[in-house]
Amino acid sequence: MTVPFDVASPRHGHDEEHDMSNFEPPAPPPPPGGHGAPPPPPAGGYGGPPPGGPDNWDVGAAVNYGWTKFQANVGQMILAALAIFAGAVLIYGIAFFAIIIPAGDSDYSCSFNDAGEYACSGDNGGLGILSLIVLALLYVVFFIYAQVIGAGLIREGLGVTEGRSFTTAGVFKFENIGNVIVTSLLVGVGTFIGTILCVLPGIIFGFLTMFSLFFVVDKNLAPVDAIKASIELVRNNIGSTIIWYLVAYVIALVGAVLCGVGLLVAIPVILVGTCYTYKKLSGQPVAP
Repeated sequence: MTVPFDVASPRHGHDEEHDMSNFEPPAPPPPPGGHGAPPPPPAGGYGGPPPGGPDNWDVGAAVNYGWTKFQANVGQMILAALAIFAGAVLIYGIAFFAIIIPAGDSDYSCSFNDAGEYACSGDNGGLGILSLIVLALLYVVFFIYAQVIGAGLIREGLGVTEGRSFTTAGVFKFENIGNVIVTSLLVGVGTFIGTILCVLPGIIFGFLTMFSLFFVVDKNLAPVDAIKASIELVRNNIGSTIIWYLVAYVIALVGAVLCGVGLLVAIPVILVGTCYTYKKLSGQPVAP
């Protein structure tokens, strides 16, 4: 009987040895406990929503957060309000002593005449021009004062959302005041121009730029970049920002109705709630 092939032939043994030499073991399995490295975060601007999307923000949570943090920092917040009021009174007091009292010592007077018209007569001793100069200077001082206070309140409000306590001294810091002033001027000019163009464009621009100073204070952005970042953030979260805008307005209105004293509560709640909203919508963590 003829055998088709010899299983013990040298050739077959050689082939088998050759095949084994070309054999490659399979790749080892991935280590347990994960699914590989996470993908890199997507590139983008400052207005992207948090990982869970805008659903992480809730208007009730924002109001409750503002109220809770107001209770925890009530002493410093009220002290800051009194200090801010005292600063404003001081500026107006300077205006009073610089303009009103000297005007009373001059021969210049204003009153209603027999015809019922309000008329002025006499010599004001040059107080007209002097008054304009002093008023202009005081306006500049008051504007700078308002920007320092506004940025300081935002800074301290953001600090509360990061787990720090609210401090009165922090409200009066001159940190990054140049960018703060320029940003406020740009937003003010844009809102004014928009208001001239049928009012509505001014309202829309003011709404879209509501977080501009937050980006200046929090991210140290340049004025134009801060305005762009605010517009992007609001556009990406238009529903949430409209809701908070309206709720904050109602809170302020209720505070004003309560003889104005309610504003001592309403303004801090709105401040911290707005900082909470900014942090959540921009994807940043918020301290409990």
